[in-house]
Amino acid sequence: MIRLLFALSVMFGGAACAESLKDTVSNVSVVGEAVEDVAPDRATLRFSVVTERPTAQSAAADNARTVEAILAELKAQGLSDADIQTQGVTLSPYTVEERDAKGKAKTQQSYRASNSLSAVVKPVERAGELTGKIIEKGANSLEGVDYDHSNLAEKRDALRAKAVKDAEHRARIYAEAAGLRLGRVIEIRPMEAAEPIMGMEARVAAAPPSTSVPLRPGLQRVAERVSATWALSR
Repeated sequence: MIRLLFALSVMFGGAACAESLKDTVSNVSVVGEAVEDVAPDRATLRFSVVTERPTAQSAAADNARTVEAILAELKAQGLSDADIQTQGVTLSPYTVEERDAKGKAKTQQSYRASNSLSAVVKPVERAGELTGKIIEKGANSLEGVDYDHSNLAEKRDALRAKAVKDAEHRARIYAEAAGLRLGRVIEIRPMEAAEPIMGMEARVAAAPPSTSVPLRPGLQRVAERVSATWALSR
């Protein structure tokens, strides 16, 4: 508890000190930014198998057989157990209303079984091919595909350093334009940078043999921003 209180006092004390310096010395505050368009190197496919049958047992059993066939295909294509994850499993009744030749309504209860999965595909160029494979094996709902980069954390660290350099460059321009010099750093604060998420959505009922779904991973824009304040001197 003592260590926690000390850490909190240092954190808030540092922030208070920065605000105090801003009030007592001439300073300039700027925002620095660094951006990079990154080519994804892996894709996460999100898909489901939905099965409708007259009984709960038949819906669950047929759904399980289809899912097992898809899992076997994914492993045959080189995916490991760590690359495949179950996202959700449901089994629920639903009612269908039909009318006979005389127009009399008749209701019938059936059951819907659903198994949702995700699969990480590397390299990303194989995503379209494997999407076609799982459709051939019985996947009938595609929820989307997400792209990312395996070394994204390292790229973000490099961009953070560039963002600080960019902030310093801008601050120096303002200082020199005013006939002043850049002094020591008073404060550096990271800012949230929005990042677009690219994906696709589709729903399929059936697919011809040897289907390969055309997917385009494109580029992901990764950005880091910082707010920084420097003291000014003559």
